Amino acid sequence: MGKKGRAALWVVGLSIICGLIIWHVAHWYSTGMYLEMFNWVGTDKTYMTVLYNLGLILALGIVLGFLMEKITDLIGYKVGEIKHFEGEETDGNR
Repeated sequence: MGKKGRAALWVVGLSIICGLIIWHVAHWYSTGMYLEMFNWVGTDKTYMTVLYNLGLILALGIVLGFLMEKITDLIGYKVGEIKHFEGEETDGNR
């Protein structure tokens, strides 16, 4: 399997993971769990709400980052080497 085939498998897998995370959020919203967690704010369970939301943001952000990388691999976009001006000798005339 070539590079594009592996990238296609990664795109499918990461898309499924994103879908499951989104489904989880929609399911908890529809069952009222988020409302219950919102009521925990101001109690001794506040840290659980904060950690849950931070973990959710972190997990979805990482998965989306990898998904975007694999999509660009699948499309075949290549970034050429960027020439930096550091180290070049200049004669002062521009």
